[in-house]
Amino acid sequence: MSHQTGIRSNENLRQFFAKSKEGRIRIFKVVINDRGEELVLDVFKEVVHSDWKKDYADTVTKVVEAKQPCYVFFRLDERTNTGYSWLFISWSPDFAPVKQKMLYAATKSTLKLEFGAGHIKDELFGTSLEDITLDGYLKHVMSQHAPAPLTNREEELEILRQGENLARINVDTKHKTLQGVMFPIDKTGLERLHFFQLEKCDYLRFLIDIQNEKIVLDKAYDKLNADMLRNEIPSDKGRFHLYRFHHVFESQQYKSIVFIYSMPGFQCSVKERRLYSSCKSEMLNHLKLNTGLEVNKTFEISDPEEVSFDILMDQLHPKKLSDSLKFEKPKGPNSRGPRRVTKPTTSSTEHYTDL
Repeated sequence: MSHQTGIRSNENLRQFFAKSKEGRIRIFKVVINDRGEELVLDVFKEVVHSDWKKDYADTVTKVVEAKQPCYVFFRLDERTNTGYSWLFISWSPDFAPVKQKMLYAATKSTLKLEFGAGHIKDELFGTSLEDITLDGYLKHVMSQHAPAPLTNREEELEILRQGENLARINVDTKHKTLQGVMFPIDKTGLERLHFFQLEKCDYLRFLIDIQNEKIVLDKAYDKLNADMLRNEIPSDKGRFHLYRFHHVFESQQYKSIVFIYSMPGFQCSVKERRLYSSCKSEMLNHLKLNTGLEVNKTFEISDPEEVSFDILMDQLHPKKLSDSLKFEKPKGPNSRGPRRVTKPTTSSTEHYTDL
């Protein structure tokens, strides 16, 4: 548990908490005052639309500031025995001072308890506007009900748990590997995956946006020749490649789906290599479970030259060795000549001399 700052809500804010639960308030923003002494009410807005989504789209991104952390409470339309349910948004922009971000992070628990944790249905953490838009929140909600990808918080907890397991190593400990993680795929990537599924495009290339913890589509082709594929594989950065390989084998047409994980080795940072390695298996699971795509062959390469039409053919249709090949003893020469018999020669009489 993180240390708390001791900063608490002022009297005006505590009174407003009670007012907000009457139902007329849709959203309000809380900040730490300039002296860093107490939590204060900054702005609030009342309900305008009967559908919370319309009010969300009109208000949330407008009440936050680009370089100033804050807390935002948004009233949903769902009701429980204790009243309306609320969404708690913790806004900590990337360009805010580190000291401020730490201060807000350490005060969050106190604020939630003072408002009433039982009224908070969901929490959302944002570092960029994309995280807290209506689309960003709906993706967050979907991620909580789907087995993959994990939310940022769940990924952090899993990494911590695995780290604790690895710390308890002794001579009797069995080897364990870290469970894969899966970052969410961006909107464009999901759309292109749908096109790929419908065979409207044959090549997709994905990168991991480490800072924003997302998998992003950075290149796509409707058609791509197999011998040109190597030109799309960076020689200095990691990437995931999804390719539909059109070819003919034994007079039959094939549309084999190939997944390529390219990582040029030590030219990339350790963090980048670990993230790509950890996401690979989960990316394959996502393709199978969420898009229905069946990958026919998976490659791991470190050099673009390891991919070509011939290499793909050899991997998808390996040549079979003939079972009839047997080792035969080589024949000797046709004529060896007459056999020669050697006899031991007798030496002349030996003379012994007694000393």
